[in-house]
Amino acid sequence: MDAKTRSFIGSAFGPDCVNEPEDLRRGVRHSLANPGRFTETTVIQRDGFAELLRTRVMSLREWSDITEEIFSFSSEDELYAFLEKAYDYFFGDATEFPYPPQD
Repeated sequence: MDAKTRSFIGSAFGPDCVNEPEDLRRGVRHSLANPGRFTETTVIQRDGFAELLRTRVMSLREWSDITEEIFSFSSEDELYAFLEKAYDYFFGDATEFPYPPQD
């Protein structure tokens, strides 16, 4: 996983931004719809996130390291099901942030 995708995941699901996913989503969508200085980074993050979903290279441990265990998952399948929904929220058509199941 590249550094920009890792940074996006930390921002989207880590302790600093986890309570405001709609702000991140709004920024992502604005950047993609209105090309400017942040668009290239946003495209790299979007494409990196999509690649992560295809390759599933992030382990549960790496997820925990990046996000500081704000959300935890019992399996990689559960993690990747959540990430697919999150991708659709940030870059697709989903309108609600997919909070993961609570233990």
